[in-house]
Amino acid sequence: MPSVPPERVTPVRALTSDLWFTVIYLRPKDQRTIERSRLKVWSDPLVAGGRSRSGALRDASRLESWAARAEGMGRTPTIAAQASWLSRSTRIRVRAAEIERALDHLAYSADTRVAPGAVAALEQLRSGGIRLGVVSNVLHETPDGLRRVLRRLGLLSLFETLVLSSEHPWSKPRPEPFHRALDSLGVPPESAAHIGDLEYDVTGAQRAGVRPYLYTGLHRFEPERLGRLVTGIDPAVPRVTRWRALPCQLRRLA
Repeated sequence: MPSVPPERVTPVRALTSDLWFTVIYLRPKDQRTIERSRLKVWSDPLVAGGRSRSGALRDASRLESWAARAEGMGRTPTIAAQASWLSRSTRIRVRAAEIERALDHLAYSADTRVAPGAVAALEQLRSGGIRLGVVSNVLHETPDGLRRVLRRLGLLSLFETLVLSSEHPWSKPRPEPFHRALDSLGVPPESAAHIGDLEYDVTGAQRAGVRPYLYTGLHRFEPERLGRLVTGIDPAVPRVTRWRALPCQLRRLA
């Protein structure tokens, strides 16, 4: 009986990537600083409206929990939507434009770092004909603010398209952000791969028909709330511990 030839895997023609803790990251001490500062940004207008500082901080923490749950259900609330929720919850007016400016300033001034080897790997992939895009959830800064951070770090020009969740009616782990990015790149899902650090990345890519890669190189830096989104991922999903290994892993699919 003749042997059945192995199924041929379609070569990868496009790679989409998450941003936070995949391409860029903060060290733990910088995370703690920006988290405290972010809570203060949200609590300041409540204090000005008569709330005690401790009560305002609790309200700000409740807001962040609500926003994170909404994101996990497939819809990232914009800063304006978060301000509206907080205003309704506390009956104190929170001006979205002021919050946006303050949060974007925090993001831009933070000591954001680039994952080791990421730039070299992305440039190698691009020079090899693989089209690059971003599929990332954006919760704590505006999309324009995040673009400013990427431009400052010299990363923005690496990517042909950026799908940032708060600009769209859906977020990871839904498949639509991946389809939007791949439509822009002109590549079908079966010819694409996605790399990210969380279950949202893996699940969303799988739902979209895209090959997932779990990036673990920065897991040690992730806040506890993000670390919880790594548990339970199928061990069969390929792990990438170093960016420099990714081009070789993708070539083996050809």
